[in-house]
Amino acid sequence: MSNGTTGAGVLPAFVDYAELGGGYALMAGQVHNRRLVHAYLFAGPKGVGKRTFALFLTASLFCESPDKPCGTCEACRRVFTGNEPDVLELASTEDRAISIERAREIIARISQHSFGTGPRVVLVEPFERLTPPAQNCLLKSLEEPPADVIFFLLAHEPSALLGTIASRCAVVKLPPWPDAVLRRALQNLGYPVQRVDAALPRAGGNIGAALSILEDAQGEGELVSLVRRALSASSDAEMVALSTGLKDDRGGADVALTALEQAFHQALLARTGVLPAASVSDPLIRDWAAGATTETLSALLAAVFETRKRRQSQVNWQASIDRLLMKILEAKTRWQPL
Repeated sequence: MSNGTTGAGVLPAFVDYAELGGGYALMAGQVHNRRLVHAYLFAGPKGVGKRTFALFLTASLFCESPDKPCGTCEACRRVFTGNEPDVLELASTEDRAISIERAREIIARISQHSFGTGPRVVLVEPFERLTPPAQNCLLKSLEEPPADVIFFLLAHEPSALLGTIASRCAVVKLPPWPDAVLRRALQNLGYPVQRVDAALPRAGGNIGAALSILEDAQGEGELVSLVRRALSASSDAEMVALSTGLKDDRGGADVALTALEQAFHQALLARTGVLPAASVSDPLIRDWAAGATTETLSALLAAVFETRKRRQSQVNWQASIDRLLMKILEAKTRWQPL
């Protein structure tokens, strides 16, 4: 497939999904062989590329070329530009809840005849933003699916879904990418190797985060080193200095929390064997993966999440980031005494 851009982002020609293995390779193979069930739940962290992957699979179903998806035929372009009438999207805007009225609208549309001779595809993202009534509204369609309709449900937090939803779907876990694959993909997109190597430690195997970092004019500024400074700190004074630097940086607050979340998530994946330790490029994250326990890394992820909630609730940002950074330092002393 040739590279290109759409209003939804880049065409996924920069990565071989079979190379990623796991759920990526499984789904690519099922679509290639046309051995599909009626509903799939794609579970993975925000920014890992669930929507792009879903569009890649959808284009494979509509593509008119022998090598599917080609990315250049009219059918592929309709899918990637959002102009295929048999592809219906139900998405949250500005992270707002998806109402039962919008769910009913989708159900009404799939009950009608398709425009073409192929399947109809329904993409829902993120599924956890559907209100409980909206989830229940779609449940009947998942239990008794219309003919030739395939649901791709994308979820950042599958635990927020009704249990009955997950039980009606084939659950496909889409983990972060190994650094080697992510590096190659970003270089294929034309980013200089020096900038890619600087972005990888903050990206945590997350293609969306990596692209945001590379597109950010401040991407090579002080915040690039935040993870290294936080993970390598060995004294209260170092953490206080780091916290002070973030005190008045409102824009940097979200970047800081995302960077820490991705670092601990990557360490946890390496610790549990989901990612090979050798695929983690940053030696500090490798050290945390080797030294900290699974429980410690999970607790730090929860602490980052709690800090984000506190910030959204207008709790004092300085106090919140101080508490988080001290928890990181305390955790480090348990496996690497100072």
